[in-house]
Amino acid sequence: MASNRNRTVRRSTHDMSGNPFDFSENAPLQKMIEQEAGGAFKKPWHRLERGLRLNRIRAFVQDLAEKRGFKESEKQSLLALLMKSLDKKLLNSKTSVEYEPEEECIKEIKPLVMHQAANGDVLFQLLEKRNAVTFRKRGPAASVLSAASGPTASSGATFIPVTEPTAPSITEIVSTET
Repeated sequence: MASNRNRTVRRSTHDMSGNPFDFSENAPLQKMIEQEAGGAFKKPWHRLERGLRLNRIRAFVQDLAEKRGFKESEKQSLLALLMKSLDKKLLNSKTSVEYEPEEECIKEIKPLVMHQAANGDVLFQLLEKRNAVTFRKRGPAASVLSAASGPTASSGATFIPVTEPTAPSITEIVSTET
């Protein structure tokens, strides 16, 4: 009994009646798996899972390398750049990546820029979107005050422009010291 204790027990590939299992013959299961796998890339770019996005990025790099004739090192640097930018969430929005769900391929990565170096190598860069400064619209009272001629508005209120104090320039500092 001690000799059977440490042995690995194999699972039976037979059912209770002794018939062998053959999972490859389960046609409905195979059909369902193929349908799920076939529709995975049919979603919009921002709905794809990370692994599926990486797959599409690899296909895009391969296609671009064939069209443009990139060297293997250029192809690897482009793939590394795109993978890093995907991790930094620069390629998550549907505006940065033009993806065709029907064709299941990336048409264009908008912030991607290619530069030709003097030695002929191609360098890649992803332009990061800078946060734009937004200003509030002037309200109707402010536009009346600014449109009024002279220092006072028609309501009798005095209009005082608000300016931030500025630091003295270098030339002002030098001229005051002499």
